[in-house]
Amino acid sequence: MNAMAQSNLEIASDFVRRWAALSKERRAQLGKKIPVAAVQAAALSHPDFGMRRFCLFLLDHYASDVSSGIFRRALHDPVAAVRESALHGLACETCRHEDVFVPDVVTDLIEILAFDTNADVRHKSVAALARFIGRDTRAAEAIARATDHDPDSAIRVIAQTVMDTGQPHVRRRKTALRDIRRASRRAAIAARSTGSS
Repeated sequence: MNAMAQSNLEIASDFVRRWAALSKERRAQLGKKIPVAAVQAAALSHPDFGMRRFCLFLLDHYASDVSSGIFRRALHDPVAAVRESALHGLACETCRHEDVFVPDVVTDLIEILAFDTNADVRHKSVAALARFIGRDTRAAEAIARATDHDPDSAIRVIAQTVMDTGQPHVRRRKTALRDIRRASRRAAIAARSTGSS
């Protein structure tokens, strides 16, 4: 690691320590002084995935407008929890002052939904894509593909629900998995009782 990257990681680590030690009220004040370049560097290259994830959280809340490129690069992090944070930072419009560039965001979300190996990350991409259905037709097309082709049964059900209702709110993946198991058990019981009569 070169000297500049090391100093960025140290600066980011120091900022995180100071931020975490403050009360909630004082954190917002310190957040206005975020060392953006250092936190961006740490979000991509810190050896601790927890620090990478936390730096993405800070960027989302205090520097989201200037961190879209960082969020996009972090979508390729080897740790799923970091990719989830990057996905949120990329697609979240709440903390931004400027609009997201919808075509780029939808392109990234489609790629995640199609290729990410982690079901929880893909699930979150369905939720994010659902918010863009009215702004980019590719979002609905990708969700429709997931209804038949995603390897995870919960994601297929959630994607189908989004397509049926048009609502961007999606159930938690664990809730959908539980509902699928219950429906499966009910169907098995009904099949047994039909077969025994």
